[in-house]
Amino acid sequence: MNTNEQIRTSQIPALWTTADVSHFLGCSERQVYALRHEGLPSLRVGGLVRFDPERVREWLGCPTREQQLRDIAASGGDDAVCAASDHFKEFPAQEVR
Repeated sequence: MNTNEQIRTSQIPALWTTADVSHFLGCSERQVYALRHEGLPSLRVGGLVRFDPERVREWLGCPTREQQLRDIAASGGDDAVCAASDHFKEFPAQEVR
């Protein structure tokens, strides 16, 4: 893989598997499949089902990162920034190759 391919690949957000979503939500993989039928956004990659973490959060009604950063900036407190730094740690997902 050349440098340009590495840069492009590193800019692609990692997609979640069904197991990743079930871990994030604290439910079974079977429940994730049921949620897909209720509208949980998913992608089909060949025969695989994948989820965009940002779209999953939006569907759940979670504020976007931009909204959270605006809220933190508006609060102006160091405690809010420290609390948010823990929240912004990425949920582990599979590496995109």
